[in-house]
Amino acid sequence: MGGAGLLTGSLTATFGRDGTAGKPKQSAAPASAAPPVTVDAASVPVGGSAQVKDPSSGDALFVVQPKAGQYCALSSVCTHSGCAVDAPKNGQLYCPCHGSRFDAATGAVLNGPATKPLPKYRVTKEGEKLHLGPLES
Repeated sequence: MGGAGLLTGSLTATFGRDGTAGKPKQSAAPASAAPPVTVDAASVPVGGSAQVKDPSSGDALFVVQPKAGQYCALSSVCTHSGCAVDAPKNGQLYCPCHGSRFDAATGAVLNGPATKPLPKYRVTKEGEKLHLGPLES
């Protein structure tokens, strides 16, 4: 894949929402005109995350590695009212709008008012690159 089409994330940068409300679009796997979302595996430490933008919605996605070699990507859009959740910290994602907390490994709700988990995207590893795939949940 060409380097010009790659999107890489920052461990601490926060993009938030692009002014759109509601749940994320279908998939982090973009339409044919948009570049695929690829992240260097080295930028996602065990217990940490990297942040990228979903090219189909503009929303932030957190690529996490909760255990060595286990990767997933979670939407940053809170399922309660569409606010942007904070980057994962201490194994959790926190929504500053109403206090919902989500598990950073699974997206599961740990504390409401949210009742639905964060949407989760498939991540595959090829060499030293992580490729974000379609929405899993």
